Amino acid sequence: MNIKEQLKSLSIRKTMNTVEINKSIMELNFRKEKLQEQVDGIQEQIQFLANLREQQRMDNDERSGQSLFDEMFGG
Repeated sequence: MNIKEQLKSLSIRKTMNTVEINKSIMELNFRKEKLQEQVDGIQEQIQFLANLREQQRMDNDERSGQSLFDEMFGG
């Protein structure tokens, strides 16, 4: 939905009174907060996955280092 369609869905028009304008602003702020909550949730998931990836990388590096040690010293 483009901006014009979104604004139409809020019944925005040039002849709005102050109460109608305030109501539309409140609706937009509510929608913005809901979207921000979604963004925050997605960001948490990205951070979790990035941490998981880093942990796996560290585990793989440790295993590679142990394998090299075992090869060099017959462990």
